[in-house]
Amino acid sequence: MSLLFKHFPQLIALAERGQLRQLFSRSSHAFGFSASRAHYISSRVKLLALLFAVLTPLWIPVDYFLLGGDQFQLMAVVRLLFSMSLLLLAVVTETGIQLFQARRRLVCLMLLPAVFHLLTQPILADSTQSDLLVCYSFLPFLIIVMHCIFPLTLMEGVGLATFTIALLSLGKLFQGTLFSFRGLADLWLMILIMGVAVWAQLSQLHMKLRLFNEATTDPLTGLLNRRTLMKQLNYVQKQSLRSGRPVALMMMDLDHFKQVNDRYGHQSGDRVLELFADILRQQVRSSDYVARFGGEEFLVVLPDATQDAALQLAERILANCRSLTVTLADRREIRFSVSIGAGQLSGELAVEASLSQVDAALYQAKSQGRDRVVLAGFE
Repeated sequence: MSLLFKHFPQLIALAERGQLRQLFSRSSHAFGFSASRAHYISSRVKLLALLFAVLTPLWIPVDYFLLGGDQFQLMAVVRLLFSMSLLLLAVVTETGIQLFQARRRLVCLMLLPAVFHLLTQPILADSTQSDLLVCYSFLPFLIIVMHCIFPLTLMEGVGLATFTIALLSLGKLFQGTLFSFRGLADLWLMILIMGVAVWAQLSQLHMKLRLFNEATTDPLTGLLNRRTLMKQLNYVQKQSLRSGRPVALMMMDLDHFKQVNDRYGHQSGDRVLELFADILRQQVRSSDYVARFGGEEFLVVLPDATQDAALQLAERILANCRSLTVTLADRREIRFSVSIGAGQLSGELAVEASLSQVDAALYQAKSQGRDRVVLAGFE
């Protein structure tokens, strides 16, 4: 409880920035982050699976001294099967692994040791060296501790924790000892350690989200940066080719922005950029991509949208800019406008060629008097 109160201000700060939802569920994660996390989870699953596959047979000599002949042979067979299963999990690779595949691998990593633990319980129950078998009771807690090294959302972490603890409790349930004092004590300890593991998962996820956001977003506006959007744009084009659905593009440039910086200062120019970014965030859909393309230039990618839809959105953005008054620190007020070039992402042309067409439309909007939208291919 003290740990929760210690980090409560951080949770409030995350909630105010809209990041708390990202820790709760993956639904608000960017595509690029999901792919990065999938690779991260998969690589750690492989490493742990390989480590268990190598270490598990090395315990066979200990089994030889602690177990009887029949129990030893049966335990050796179970260990070798478990090791081979883990080795298979470690060496099998999938190209372009997605998040659902990585999570499936993670479930297998937790499932295999839990099944191994359940299979060994009847073998150990028949041993006469009961006082020396305490070392075999550590495996369930080791499985739970493994949860700590994976960056999972709260929903993912709680779901995997519930599955793992339920599976590990089956042995005691079948033996009728789950609700004994020792069984309940072990269950309470597993839940307690799992709570710490889930907190560690959220801490890792928060750290990765912060690093990912720093690498992929513009620090001033909070929009995507140019490099990230170009990656997304190539992905969107491939999806469009498969589905046959249109993708609209909008290139925007703030009018006379250099004059704003020269007359009112760069802090005022930054304020204008921030407010314009807010307008874009308010007007686009959650499925759209918005980036600061460089300086005072912005790019919006609209999947499943036609040029007409882009034109309607552009008119709304123009209207919002015209109605907005920016109040500076010295109480002076300024206004700004934007020129927009709109077009379609072609499946036949390279991404750069489609951007060139939209950029040419933006140049036409500038040359025709600014504060307007021009469709690519139209004078």
